[in-house]
Amino acid sequence: MTNSDPTVTLAQFVTNLEYEAIPAQVRDRSGLVVADTISAIIGGNTLPNVARLADLESNSNPGDATILGTCQSAASSHAAMVNATGGTALELDEGHKFAAGHPAIHVLPAVLAEAEITGGANEAFVTAFIAGYEVATRIARACVPLDKSYHMHGLWGTVGTAASLASYRGLDIQTTADAIRMAANHALHTRFETALEGATVRNTYAGASNLAGLLVLNQAEAGFTGLENGIQRHLSRVSQDFDAAPITDRLGDHWEIERGYFKRHAACRYTHAPIDAMITLDERHDFDLTDVDSIRVETYETAAQLTSSRPRNPLQAKFSIPFAVATVLVHGHSGKQAFTAGALNEETFDLADRVSVVATDELTARVPQQRGAKVTVISEDGDELTEYVQQAAGGMDNPFDETDIRAKYNWLVEPTLGSDGAAALWQAARNPANTSPKTICQLAIPES
Repeated sequence: MTNSDPTVTLAQFVTNLEYEAIPAQVRDRSGLVVADTISAIIGGNTLPNVARLADLESNSNPGDATILGTCQSAASSHAAMVNATGGTALELDEGHKFAAGHPAIHVLPAVLAEAEITGGANEAFVTAFIAGYEVATRIARACVPLDKSYHMHGLWGTVGTAASLASYRGLDIQTTADAIRMAANHALHTRFETALEGATVRNTYAGASNLAGLLVLNQAEAGFTGLENGIQRHLSRVSQDFDAAPITDRLGDHWEIERGYFKRHAACRYTHAPIDAMITLDERHDFDLTDVDSIRVETYETAAQLTSSRPRNPLQAKFSIPFAVATVLVHGHSGKQAFTAGALNEETFDLADRVSVVATDELTARVPQQRGAKVTVISEDGDELTEYVQQAAGGMDNPFDETDIRAKYNWLVEPTLGSDGAAALWQAARNPANTSPKTICQLAIPES
């Protein structure tokens, strides 16, 4: 190993990180992220194709790791794969604007499954989750901006998975460094068009990343080695301008997990500023849909490509600004049911057809610090009502209260576990240092 390879510094951070050295506010934040991510998993695991995947994996790869929100289990790597797949399917998992992606769902399923099976210490689990989150986010920042053809899931996430598991297993620096390097080699050949066109292979990316991370750890422990400076040499091709500096900048002093965001709209984060603006306008003016002539959405360049007004399935709907804006007005909310197959109806399509989306230089120039939108509703009489949202709610600049996060958790988890079961799981997942990972998983099993 050479000091020019940032992997060495990452491996030292992962290997040497101790629970007591993590600031109290960072540990507390990690509990919120764990609870929120588990709610996204349980909510997503109810979807028909994810439920069928759970059946197949439970039967073909048996084991004792819990598929959350079900009475099924599988081998730890395959339970992690299913849970991560369900966790991304609703587009409600925690994210990070500077990573331009979702670190938690690439880390938590694998380390939770591992910790459930091995019965390790609670604090070791929390430390490993935070270590993996920090590594994943920093690798993501090095890759931003991504080449426009790539989807962010499954690219850099496996590195975070591997780092988290290396921390949990207590691997040495050399083995951890090789695991991180090899994990970068497992980046998927993703396409952003999968989301835009509604190809649900996109929902499997984070699951495949978790699965690969567990496999890489075993390979590293067996003595397989990675390519020197493997992070950059494997991942620079997915980036428009790879910059290694964020990988080690203030590592251990500046905690990326504090800069993440929580989601309440069951759609791509790029739609959230328009949705927030539309909700505000509707609350103020209570629109009669027959009086709406058109809606104009101004936003930044990346978001402006989400323009399909008649999506063919729920995934494509989640990546459509016209549909997102329309479904909020038609159905009165932006939750799970607003983006299901039942919501893809002619009334919503008719309104979405009247929504135009344009990129402006002004809003594009503010990315990534701000990802805003201006929404203008134009009436049949030509009157215009406009709302500008500088930053979607839920992030560090416009945070949710914990009560908001808990409310979202409840509407995702209570249908599966009931109110008492959901409350018990919240208490455990929200305070993971005080509850074993095995207990958290057991509380996520519905009564048969």
